[in-house]
Amino acid sequence: MGRTVIKRVFLLAEQMRSKVPGGIGTHTTALLGSLSNIRGEFPGLELEILVTRAKEPETLDRFGIPIRYLAFSHEVFMRLSDFKVPVLNQGAGIYHSFSMFMPPSNRRGQQRVCTVHDLAFANHPEFFTRRGVAWHSRQLSAIVKGNFPVVAVSERTSDELLSRGIDGGRIRVIESGADHLGPADITGCRKLLKSLGVGERFILSVSTQEPRKNLNGLIRAFELSRSSDPTSPELLVVGTQGWGTETNRIPGAHYLGHVPEGVLVALYQLAEFLIYVPFEEGFGLPVVEAMGHGLPVVASGVPAAADSVELVDPNDVDSIAKGISRLAKDQDRRLDLKAKGLERVKSLTWASAARNHMKLWEQM
Repeated sequence: MGRTVIKRVFLLAEQMRSKVPGGIGTHTTALLGSLSNIRGEFPGLELEILVTRAKEPETLDRFGIPIRYLAFSHEVFMRLSDFKVPVLNQGAGIYHSFSMFMPPSNRRGQQRVCTVHDLAFANHPEFFTRRGVAWHSRQLSAIVKGNFPVVAVSERTSDELLSRGIDGGRIRVIESGADHLGPADITGCRKLLKSLGVGERFILSVSTQEPRKNLNGLIRAFELSRSSDPTSPELLVVGTQGWGTETNRIPGAHYLGHVPEGVLVALYQLAEFLIYVPFEEGFGLPVVEAMGHGLPVVASGVPAAADSVELVDPNDVDSIAKGISRLAKDQDRRLDLKAKGLERVKSLTWASAARNHMKLWEQM
C-alpha cells in the first residue's frame, strides 16, 4: 500500500480577534467546530489554526485543533493588510482565510484559498466608511488577479464574483449551516423578559447594528405597524453595536445588545417571528438560525431566505410594516412559514459545510 501524503491546512481565523466578529465570526466558529468533529474522516489533511495572540484568555483552543500564532498583534496584522507584506511564514501548505484578506506570500509550496461572504461594499458603498470601501476593494482586486480557489457562501455571492471577472472554475459555493447554536436557557430568557416588562408576545430582530442592516428602517416600520394596532407584539432588538448612526429609540422596542447564546436560542423559541431586512447580505445567518428553531421570518431577499419567508422590500417602510402586521395577525401564515423554514434548513448543516471544505483542500 502507498504511503498517505499529508497536506497541512492552515486556517486563518483572524476575524475572531476583532472587537465585533459579526457574521463572519459566527461562520468561522461554527465551521471550526465541525472541522474538528469530522477531521478524522480525512487522514490526509492536517489542520492548524493560524492567528495572532489573544489579549484575553484563548477561546480557540476549545476546538482541539492545534493553534500556531503569528509573530505580531492583531492591530499590526491589520495594518499590514494595507501593504504587500508576506506574513505567511509557516512553510508549505494550504492557507485558507475565512475573510477576503488573503495575505501575500513569498514562499514556494504555499497554496491559498479565501472565503467571500458578500460584495456589499461595492454595491452599497454608502453603508461603509471610505477606508472600509478602499480596503475591501484592494482585497477584491487581489482575489480577481489571483489563481487560487474562492469559496462563496451563496449562489448570489458567486454570481457577484463572476460579474467582477473571476473565472467560474475558481469558485466553490459552500452554504453556511444552520445547526450551530446550543441548548436554550429558558430560565435566563424569562428573567430577561420579566426585567424588560415584556409579556408572552414579542417579535425579534437579530443582527450586528450597522447601517447596511437597515435597523432604522425596521424600527420605522415597526412603529408604523403599531400605530394601526397598538396591541401587536413588542420588539426585541438583539445584536452587538457595530458602527454608524444610532438606532432610533421608540416605545415598544427594547434594545438588548449582545445576549448569551442560550438566551438567544430561547428567544428564537419563544418569539412569534423574526424580522430581518438588511439592504444586502451574502447569506443571512439569523434567518436560518430562526428557521432551525421553528420561528417564522419576515425578511428582505437575502440568500438564506429562499422562498421560505414573508418577503418584503428593505427600501420600502410600508412593505416592511405590512409584513410585520400580516404575521402578527395571521397564525395560519406563521404556521405555513414555520413548516417551510424547517424544510429549508434540513440540508444546511455545518458538518456538510466542513466536509465540502475538506474535499476542496484534498483536491488542491
